[in-house]
Amino acid sequence: MTPPKPAPAPRVLTPAPVQLVPRQIEQPVLAPTRAPPQVHPKVDSAYSAYQAGDLAAARADYQDALREDAGNRDALLGLAAIDVRTGRFEAAEAAYLRLLQTDPNDSHAQAGLIALRGGRLDPLATESRVKTLLAADPGANVLHFTLGNQLAQQGRWAEAQRAYFKAYTAEPDNADFAYNLAVSLDHLRQTKPALEYYRRAVSLAEKRGAGFDLEAARARVAQLGN
Repeated sequence: MTPPKPAPAPRVLTPAPVQLVPRQIEQPVLAPTRAPPQVHPKVDSAYSAYQAGDLAAARADYQDALREDAGNRDALLGLAAIDVRTGRFEAAEAAYLRLLQTDPNDSHAQAGLIALRGGRLDPLATESRVKTLLAADPGANVLHFTLGNQLAQQGRWAEAQRAYFKAYTAEPDNADFAYNLAVSLDHLRQTKPALEYYRRAVSLAEKRGAGFDLEAARARVAQLGN
């Protein structure tokens, strides 16, 4: 009898671009009025291009947005994500550091920098740092994902699974969150839920793109589904 193939490793990914769109509120709220944040049109088009896999168009639009607003957070995060995907790691690191100069607690910039420097950092010290950041901003989905990565690298799969689940629950349309959750469940030999989340990750990646190997994920679905 052929032994089952081992579960894949999780993907340690830098955060994808975010798009800060004002949330629609159905009922009036009794609070001081304030104009909702506006997304720069070029950031909006860049984000769409990024999701479609057109990194050249996305880069051009993010750069246009920065020419008009040099400190635009969404544009800097977008360019950093593109730089990571195209192997321009020093440029990505510079963008994250620039964001952290403005806001040292920027969760996406912190997560991106940790992902880039992962091989050079002490895992326990990094874990402690991420937990400190989460204590200050418990709703930061990307930091739960980052914590999951740190725990997975130490082989602490049950704890990693809980962190990945928090990230996925808060952002269920994120293919990378679904994939790493699937990997953690796979390592815990929870085959049925792992298969469910692999399928979810593949479905999301087919629509919006992702940082993991889509063909490898499909192959794992086939293996677990037999």
